[in-house]
Amino acid sequence: MATERKHLLYFLTTEAHPSPFDINMAYDAGFHAVIPYGGVTEEIAALLVQDIIFSRGPKGAKFSAIFIGGNDEDLAERIRETAVKNMFPPFQCSMMIDPKGAYTTAVALVAKVDKAFGGLKGKKVAIPGGTGPVGRVAATLCAKLGSEVIIGSRRLAEVEKLGQQLSERTGGDIRGVLMATDEGKIPHLRDVNLILTTGKAGIEMISETVLKTLRPGTFVADVNAVPPTGIYALSVDDDMKEIVPGIRGIGALAIGVLKYDVEMEMLETIRTSDKFTVLDENAALEIARRRLSA
Repeated sequence: MATERKHLLYFLTTEAHPSPFDINMAYDAGFHAVIPYGGVTEEIAALLVQDIIFSRGPKGAKFSAIFIGGNDEDLAERIRETAVKNMFPPFQCSMMIDPKGAYTTAVALVAKVDKAFGGLKGKKVAIPGGTGPVGRVAATLCAKLGSEVIIGSRRLAEVEKLGQQLSERTGGDIRGVLMATDEGKIPHLRDVNLILTTGKAGIEMISETVLKTLRPGTFVADVNAVPPTGIYALSVDDDMKEIVPGIRGIGALAIGVLKYDVEMEMLETIRTSDKFTVLDENAALEIARRRLSA
């Protein structure tokens, strides 16, 4: 008698405790079971992947999938590389990578503003407090789409190094600058086209004082849904609303709806695909742009 194949998702995270957010989404995407592993390293990933692919046989491997997450983006990427290297036909299962939700969040953020501008090529983008995972990915995506990007931080040496690293990685124009105070932010922000705030939850990155110095036509967007939002006068559900004269903004919930849809489609894809598929921020951006153009 044939055995019914269950769709299993193995959640490999660099953190000690796997995120309930991604586990919940995986079940809603139709997986029969989600098996989380915390504190995963490259070495551990190699052993886990071999057990995952070999245990279900050549015809059963496709019913397993892997989600790579965690708060260490660089380690998560190395785990992804390790997983791919340890697979070969027909022992392959599809996977996606979204460390701490940074890829899908940054993609939703960038895709929304990309559509609002009709393209980001030639635009000047500022990301105050952009040294975290979402800020780094957003900077990378904007640079790939042809923008000049500045990342702001309270720690100049650290952010200058980050800007150089990201520029080398993308071949784009990404600079790190000091943005420790309102007075320090204003000279960098008064002539930009777009400001993206990706700082810690509950911290206002752009004050009323800074906002009123921006030139008319500047767009702002924020991913922080915890009060106060990252941008003065911006509500979480604003979607291209004028928040002060001449300045329009996109709030965290407007971005979050797209982030949810993108992650859900990625999860459903790795669950149902008959072909070996690896989904990352580039695949996520394609999904987001398609959904926004529909």
